This record gives sequence, structure tokens and C-alpha cells, in this order.
Amino acid sequence: MFSKALAQVEQYTLPVIFSRRHFNGQISSGCGTCIVLNPDGWILTASHIALETALLAKHEPEIEEFEKQKKAIIENPQLHPNDKRKRLRALKVNELWVTHQAVMWGIHQSQIAQFHGNAFSDIAVGRLQPFDPSWIKSYPIFKNPAEPMLSGTSLCRLGFPFHQINATFDERTQKFHLADGVLPIPRFPNEGIHTRIALNVSPDGKQQAKFLETSSPGLKGQSGGPIFDCNGHIWAMQSKTQSLPLGFAPEVMEGTRKIVEHQFMHVGWGAHVEEIIKLFQQFGVKFELSGKSASGSSTPTTS
Repeated sequence: MFSKALAQVEQYTLPVIFSRRHFNGQISSGCGTCIVLNPDGWILTASHIALETALLAKHEPEIEEFEKQKKAIIENPQLHPNDKRKRLRALKVNELWVTHQAVMWGIHQSQIAQFHGNAFSDIAVGRLQPFDPSWIKSYPIFKNPAEPMLSGTSLCRLGFPFHQINATFDERTQKFHLADGVLPIPRFPNEGIHTRIALNVSPDGKQQAKFLETSSPGLKGQSGGPIFDCNGHIWAMQSKTQSLPLGFAPEVMEGTRKIVEHQFMHVGWGAHVEEIIKLFQQFGVKFELSGKSASGSSTPTTS
């Protein structure tokens, strides 16, 4: 059902790979997904993915302040060595501060200098630089929300789960190296039906965001990826997985212990196309809708 649509959608759906060296020397890596939107190099991804890639900038002043305090204690001639050790132990340190980071937005030579987003809707846009339009063979068409978006419609989600991302960091060159076999990252689609619209409302009621729910869960590595129909039109962008309690909890025996196992249904939440369009319009990002262009002029629908 989705084979033709998938061949189209995978052209502009790229992995986001980030590798980090932490304050304690530990190396970690992760993967998300982004959607290349137009020949200008704009991309769409989840806000929480964009925030992950911003941790280095967030942690730099915290590390700088820690090192400043540490140096002041060590170089204070009026402090007894025991007092120095005591004060050094009392300094607040985060072992997982990010000291070095590398991010690959599906294209080795491109980076994103600034993001614009809505954290409550979990969406963000940024612009790849440098960018050559010939790198992407096809660009997305978003579902026009003025058209019917019926519950029960079969949808597909695309991203990059189930793949181990391993990296090393060369202290001499200050560069990361991905392990053999990491690239290329295999894509993984999974299908589900559109179940209902979910509204995320802030506790004070001042913020509200619309999400599209699917009967299948999003998978780790699919955040920021498209949720699309059999025509290849994007209805939503994968944001999170929700676990809905089923209301029954069978008891099972584990050795001599009786354990209650609570049962859940895992569903996917994707940022609704209406939320995405609002962000595009706010920051002047060109996009295409099914049935008409972003400017409202008629255009043939590709499928």
C-alpha cells in the first residue's frame, strides 16, 4: 500500500546523528530524523531533537563557571590544603556536561546555525548551510488540513530506529569517528491508522497544541520523521509515544512471588499538520500543500 509513497518520502527524510563527549570522558551517540522541506535547505524536525543538539552551547557557560571556581580555590594561597579539598568536593559538577559534540543532518558538510520552533508543539525548523538543491531529488507535500482527514485512514511513519550508533573521540584531533557499519543508516517504516486528534493543554490553560494519534507507536529514532498517507502526503511529524492504560492488570507468578502486570496500549503522537503550517508561515518557510501550493495557487498533486 505504501511502497510508492515510501519511495517518494524517503528522498527527503534524513537521519540526524549526534555524538558527544561528556565531562567525565564518556562518549554517547543518538539518532533522530529530519525532513528536508524545500530547495532553500529548510528542514523540519522535533523540537526535542533540536534541543538535544543545543546541549553543547547550553553546557559551555556552566563548565566555564565550574572551572573558574575550581581555579580560584586551587590558586588561593590563604587556604589550607584540607580546606581546598573540602571546597573542591563541594563544587557542583555535572558529569554528563557535553564538552564536545558533532551533529550530522544527513548531509556531511551541512550544519544548522539557528533553530526556530515551538517546544509545546514539539516542532522546529532550521536551514542547512551549505545546501545544494540537487542533493534532494524530491520535496514533501503536506496534507491540506482543509481536505478530509478521516479517522481510520491508513498512515505510515518513517525514521531510523533499531540501529546502533557507536562513535569514538580522538583527544588529539578533537574529532569524532563513527564506527564501521554505522553508515548508511537503514530506514524503517511502520504503519497504523489515524485514531483521533489529541489536544495537549498546559496546566494553566494558556498553551494548546494539536497532535494526530496513530494506532501504532513511534519508535526511538523516528522522532522528527514524517507520518504520511498512501499518496505520500504528510499528515503529521512524529513527536512522542503515549502509553494508554487498558484498565486491567493480570497477576503472574515469578518464582514464588506474585506480580501484578499492568497492561498498556502504545500509540503514536505526531505534531499535526496545522501546527506545522503555522510555524512555516511564522518564519517564511516555503512549503507545498496537497491540492494547492503554500501561496494558495493550484498545483497538481504528486503521488
